[in-house]
Amino acid sequence: MIPRANGVLAAAVSLLLGIAAHGIAGGYVPDSRQLLMLGAIAVGVGAVRSAQRSDSCVTVIALLSGGQVASHIALSMLSSPTGHQHDTHTLAMLGWHAAALPASAAALCVISWLLRFLHSTIDAVVRATSVAIGDCGRALRAGLAVVLHHLTPRLSVGMRAPPVSA
Repeated sequence: MIPRANGVLAAAVSLLLGIAAHGIAGGYVPDSRQLLMLGAIAVGVGAVRSAQRSDSCVTVIALLSGGQVASHIALSMLSSPTGHQHDTHTLAMLGWHAAALPASAAALCVISWLLRFLHSTIDAVVRATSVAIGDCGRALRAGLAVVLHHLTPRLSVGMRAPPVSA
């Protein structure tokens, strides 16, 4: 569960970072084919993040950096005819990407830690309560069966079956 959640969060952050950093720095709003390409890159980032066994922030920063480079290249290569000039906006885009990467990587690391903490806490509570409730649950089920047995209708006629031949 936790690796999948980490992957989904990394994909969402990668997609939002790619669009936001590009737009804030004076780029353009991506059209549908560019959004599709950014979505594919984000899915790739999410898949790699969910397969990672390490939760170090260095690997998260490296992964997000690769996603941002791929996103910027995709937006540049698929730019519209009126696209942005890289001469004027490259440093601003690089600055926004560089400013946003450490903050988003730290947020992903903290969220991953919180997910592991919550998962272990819930698991410990479930184990503790299942041991305590286990004996009471069996007694409750047995008592419920006895009560239900006493509530069955009693027939005064007795059994209605053919006679037993000897």
